[in-house]
Amino acid sequence: MLNQTLIKILRAREDLSDYVFHFTKKRNAFETLELILEEECIKDVNHNGHICFSESPLPLLPSMFKLFQKYENPIYAPYGIGIKKVQFWQMGGRPVIYGDSKEEEVLPDEIKWRFQLLRPNAYDFSWLREWRIPVAEIALSKIDCFIVVNTLNDVESLYHLIFDLGDIEADAQPEDGICHVEYLGYFTRKYKIISMEEIENINNMSKNDLEKLLQEQPDEDIRYLR
Repeated sequence: MLNQTLIKILRAREDLSDYVFHFTKKRNAFETLELILEEECIKDVNHNGHICFSESPLPLLPSMFKLFQKYENPIYAPYGIGIKKVQFWQMGGRPVIYGDSKEEEVLPDEIKWRFQLLRPNAYDFSWLREWRIPVAEIALSKIDCFIVVNTLNDVESLYHLIFDLGDIEADAQPEDGICHVEYLGYFTRKYKIISMEEIENINNMSKNDLEKLLQEQPDEDIRYLR
């Protein structure tokens, strides 16, 4: 059971994230996210022995991504997967251990995967607030997650991967002696999704605002099929 003081601290600190995020990178970041959703799996594609995440609070990241977008191959892009930090911990995820090379040498072999070199003002990635998990892949179907994209247009572009088509209903509309038939598709949501554009549209978005945006997304959708 959580200590009541800890609960109050977590609620009051907007710089503490309830989630960890796996962001894609470089100029093909959107396509990489599409592939993750198509395969329903995050993979250790570089064979590092772990998969990297960041616990940086999502509402505080738009300015960082705008900075990255000035580069041809950005180190991270506003496309990724968010997982509740509590669940990630239960899966085996842990925060990295920042230190110098001598400190890495004294770490037990079984936790060396957590080590990240840190040399302040020289080699410093501590701003990532990195977490790692020592697995080859994470099946999205087995976790409670949501999708992060850059714009509302990106949300629409990924619709076919966010929703599953269920029933189809024919809607006949007689007009001028001709029967026009339109088809309604009934879709079930697979993933919640949020864009950085939505975050920017809410001044000083809080953790509660983020949760509200996610919770308000309907589980089902109805659209005319074309």
